[in-house]
Amino acid sequence: MSSEHPTPSSEGQRLMCEFCGYRTGIHWNLQVHRRRHTGEKPFSCNTCHQSFPASYQLKTHLERHLDAGQRRLRHICADCNVGFSSSRALYHHRPLHEDGKRFKCSQCDKSFAQAAGYAQHKRMHRQRNQRATELKCLVDLKNARVIEDPADGQK
Repeated sequence: MSSEHPTPSSEGQRLMCEFCGYRTGIHWNLQVHRRRHTGEKPFSCNTCHQSFPASYQLKTHLERHLDAGQRRLRHICADCNVGFSSSRALYHHRPLHEDGKRFKCSQCDKSFAQAAGYAQHKRMHRQRNQRATELKCLVDLKNARVIEDPADGQK
């Protein structure tokens, strides 16, 4: 296919891979998916000659041939002018500038713009709860009274 851009199928019908039954409504997705079965990799790197089934994969790969400083110049946040080594890193940074913090903790009043920060915060709660439970078990063991079995004292 000459175009590498997603386009919906006509009349919104679902398209199906004849090899495995994968279904999609976008012809481009099916075209790239079929290449998993056929092994076709029409996009190749001029530097190392590695080939890829989709142009976006080649574009991502090409950045590996740049040094970190060059990559950071290509992915700059428009809000704070900080450079990132990949478009993915910039994508994950962007929510920091949004007004709403979508991830709200159910155990305290903290909110987070990014899922990663929220996940780390939840781990902190789990660790605290685990330590508190372990401490309670130790205190319970220390305060437990040992009851001797009268049968053990007999010979």
